[in-house]
Amino acid sequence: MSRIIFSTLSITTLLFSLLFNYVSAQNYPINLSEKQTNTLATLIWQNEGAGKTEFLTVWNKKENFPSLGIGHFIWYPTSSKGPYIEQFPQLLSYLIENNIDVPQWLIETKIAPWKSREMFYDAFESTQLKQLRALLHSTIGLQARFIIKRLERGIPAILDSSDEIQKIKINKNLSALTSTPEGIFVLLDYVNFKGEGIAINEQYQGYGWGLKQVLLAMPEQSNNILLSFALAADEMLTRRVKNAPRDEMQWLKGWRVRIHKYPSLNIH
Repeated sequence: MSRIIFSTLSITTLLFSLLFNYVSAQNYPINLSEKQTNTLATLIWQNEGAGKTEFLTVWNKKENFPSLGIGHFIWYPTSSKGPYIEQFPQLLSYLIENNIDVPQWLIETKIAPWKSREMFYDAFESTQLKQLRALLHSTIGLQARFIIKRLERGIPAILDSSDEIQKIKINKNLSALTSTPEGIFVLLDYVNFKGEGIAINEQYQGYGWGLKQVLLAMPEQSNNILLSFALAADEMLTRRVKNAPRDEMQWLKGWRVRIHKYPSLNIH
């Protein structure tokens, strides 16, 4: 009688492969209570806009688009889009789907109505921008749910773009991170902050800096998964700045402050 002997590694690989096929076919479930979601919304808003209402509508220097909401969702002022993923129109659709009363001008406007940073800040106290800030301030929890949905869709897309060896490492790190609300926040914050890492346009010299790249850059063994994620994110963002076609060093310090807060998170 022949005997078939499976090594621990081969069994683990088989189980992960089955899980990958299952996850890739549907959304990756992120389970948070309403209280946890609201806490995460506040943290994201703090990271992106210091928790201030006026920073729910901003146009950063040296950028050609405004950034809106707790997640600083991009809204391009032209029909030809730039290299970064535009999300504000999708957020509007999500709010409407959830029966939020959205001002009519936002429904009718297909591109951002301010053509420059100067025009944006000249209109900062206009009725339109006041209405927009009021809408964004009243829907903070829904904006967090919108970011959660991006992660739920993004993880299967990351896995689909990966080879089998990459999938094993990615899923191992995802399992560790999603076991706590702090780890879930790190994933949510980073995917909103720097994307999934699978868009060709979001690369410099062939290298991305998104969630996929961070998960792959994490060490094989870790006693502190949040610290491991932060250090890997630092490595990827530093590589981005080195490869950038323009000087991005001015942003790196702020990015590092943000990601190195991850290990000290405490969410209830």
